[in-house]
Amino acid sequence: MPRRSPFTNLARQLAALARPQRADLHTHTTASDGEFTPSQVAAHARQAGVAAVAVTDHDTLAGVAEAQAAAPELDVIAGVEISTSFNGREFHLLGYFVRTDHAELNAALARVCERRRDRFREFVECIRGGGRNIPADRVALVEQASESLGRRHVAQLLVACGAARHRTEAFQRFVGPVRNEVGPKVLLPVEEAIHLVHAAGGVASLAHPPADLDDDTFRTLAGYGLDALEAEYPWGRNSRTNALREAASRYGFAVSGGSDCHGPDPQHRMVGTHGISVEELAALRARIAGHPRRP
Repeated sequence: MPRRSPFTNLARQLAALARPQRADLHTHTTASDGEFTPSQVAAHARQAGVAAVAVTDHDTLAGVAEAQAAAPELDVIAGVEISTSFNGREFHLLGYFVRTDHAELNAALARVCERRRDRFREFVECIRGGGRNIPADRVALVEQASESLGRRHVAQLLVACGAARHRTEAFQRFVGPVRNEVGPKVLLPVEEAIHLVHAAGGVASLAHPPADLDDDTFRTLAGYGLDALEAEYPWGRNSRTNALREAASRYGFAVSGGSDCHGPDPQHRMVGTHGISVEELAALRARIAGHPRRP
């Protein structure tokens, strides 16, 4: 049977319809360190046949409106991945269903992004100090293209300048060696970030929880008002899905999940490859009722 025959195409469409729909609640766009524009993320979500997709850029809501406008027929959830601190470590907090015009949340995110921009410039200067020429006009183009800058932007800049063949080489040869010469990020205390998400009308989930979190940590986070754990994620061979789902059940958390897509590669992290069921999405959304909105 030819691969492109009408019967083959029909069979594929029927197979897609037979698969349970899921929601990809972790994607990144060019508003932070993703390679797809918000409109492209929405298009890939539509192509993947997901029930919903959340735009969760690092420390910014700048990509949400474009994604929502590009796919009005799709449930495009306003989200953000916030850089936070807890017990002296960096953790990432996913906020979902938040108001993109919430003043307090946006002010806090702007403060984090301002430090991200300064840190990007510090990386560039450290690498220049090592003898690598990075033209100022190239730096300016990167700064103009993204609201939330990070190390991935530095690596992509080095590739664009011909200093490295690919991003991995850029990290190994240039970005990694100067990491300790660059000042730290601004991290919001995790309890403050949870408060901000709730105040903006959203729910808060712990992104890709580390394997060493213990019961005391889960109890503390529950006390701060954490709503969910990200259980479905591209964990690789050592999947933590079952353990996190069990922890969520024990401590009364909902679950979230998604691809953490940053671009076309790797394929196993493309939009729609990971996510939660529509029933789990409804349970996550139901948490909103427990958090009174604030101006």
